Amino acid sequence: MPDLAPYLTALAAAETPAEFSTVTNALLDAAEPLLHTVVDYLAAAAQWRRQNRGATQGSPPVLLRDAASRILTALAMAADADLQMLRAHYDPPPDIDALLKQAQASRGTPPAPPPPGHQPGSGGPRR
Repeated sequence: MPDLAPYLTALAAAETPAEFSTVTNALLDAAEPLLHTVVDYLAAAAQWRRQNRGATQGSPPVLLRDAASRILTALAMAADADLQMLRAHYDPPPDIDALLKQAQASRGTPPAPPPPGHQPGSGGPRR
């Protein structure tokens, strides 16, 4: 079981989303093997003596299976939250209002004239 104290200290010292992500991922990487071991145990416990066969909702085998699934879901959710935080900070979505205004403004203006020295229809020297 990883000691949580260094992770909490590093989290408190984190000043950027990248630093937050580094600490979060380090903890998840450290805890993941243990959590997968717990998941494997819960899955085996749910199947103990084949009690899972025909098990009804809310029965111990179903609850054990669901607990194993939720542990894996929690890991995935934590990783997703970390990724969303990084994207929100370092790759924010475009400002839709600004893009719409820009598109509307460009529709109302005539096309730019050709650069000097280039006349429409002149393909260069003729031979």
